[in-house]
Amino acid sequence: MASILSRSQFDQACKAYVEAYLNAHPSDVKRHPTGWLWEEHPYIANLGYLSRTVHLPSRPVQSTSREDEDDLVELIAEDDDATLNTRDDLLTCKQYVVHSATFGVPTLYFTLHDASGSPLPLEEIMKSALFRPGSFPSADGNTFAVTFPGSSFAMLSQGDHPTLGTPSWYFHPCHTAEVVGELMAEIDVGRDDLLRWLEAWFMVMGNIVDFFAGSGA
Repeated sequence: MASILSRSQFDQACKAYVEAYLNAHPSDVKRHPTGWLWEEHPYIANLGYLSRTVHLPSRPVQSTSREDEDDLVELIAEDDDATLNTRDDLLTCKQYVVHSATFGVPTLYFTLHDASGSPLPLEEIMKSALFRPGSFPSADGNTFAVTFPGSSFAMLSQGDHPTLGTPSWYFHPCHTAEVVGELMAEIDVGRDDLLRWLEAWFMVMGNIVDFFAGSGA
């Protein structure tokens, strides 16, 4: 399996992911983030992407074990939507998985707004429940980007969504192919190798982004 995805392969992988987890078993929900939809550009071909909207607490919930995280997922899934809508501390996070034509890999774009609809500044974004605690232990940040010392690329920065053209935050995909490629080399892939590739990508991104910290829209 190649370490990069062509545009066609990306589309196939995303559609296979949506189909595989549309009616996911509870055990799969704990391992793979669900709620993703495949969106097509209304006029231009080959600009589709995955998207979903989740509501996050304003601060991460501390967890001491994997079992605690699993229990948290179950509690969130059981929470009543009407109750969620009354909480004025919830953040709205729109997440997108977009194909990078330059690097040939998926790229995570997102926006994060408070209950009033105002976008969060980077300082508050880094403290939010979107990220796993300790994800940026030695990162240097300003109002526009987060960069690790010695890196020539910003890990997290601002940019327009490639399809929607709307301002977003995104993770630079410069090392994605290398990291996912190493993971895929250890996986026995078969006819569903494109799906497994995207699952591996979610696993890699999940070390930083807490895809389970929230409830669906």
